[in-house]
Amino acid sequence: MNTRATLIDDVPFRTAIRNLRDQLERSFSPDTAASGFSGTAPSTGHCAAVSTIVNQVMGGELISAKVAGLSHWFNRVQVGGQDMDVDLTGDQFGFDAVQMAAVGELYPGTRVRPFADLNAETISRAILLAERSGLAAIARSLQKALEKRSLDAE
Repeated sequence: MNTRATLIDDVPFRTAIRNLRDQLERSFSPDTAASGFSGTAPSTGHCAAVSTIVNQVMGGELISAKVAGLSHWFNRVQVGGQDMDVDLTGDQFGFDAVQMAAVGELYPGTRVRPFADLNAETISRAILLAERSGLAAIARSLQKALEKRSLDAE
């Protein structure tokens, strides 16, 4: 867990979020990562797809910020009545893989991103990652959202 910022003392949530990261990490691969990112961390290029899945599993908001000069996506969820920023792909920047902190403490300049800001390629990667990770219901939900978006565009 992140030692740079305030941690919430909610062991069940911390356990659930760590387990979700472990479940997703087993399925990280080049075809579930965004192209154009370099690095050796398992999660490199996976932030938007992972945050999409976390959003579907835990609700909350999609968040982005510039980290090391790159656009980085993560989540804002409510834990114990408190909004928390949660990042399951911090290892691509040399941080702990899973980080949790009070809103605005992980990275400066955060902004809320609506689901509509996700492009079809990101949603497709999230579907593939969810399927491979055993999250079939999440994959189906994202597939429906992608199909609805396609129909709305026509």
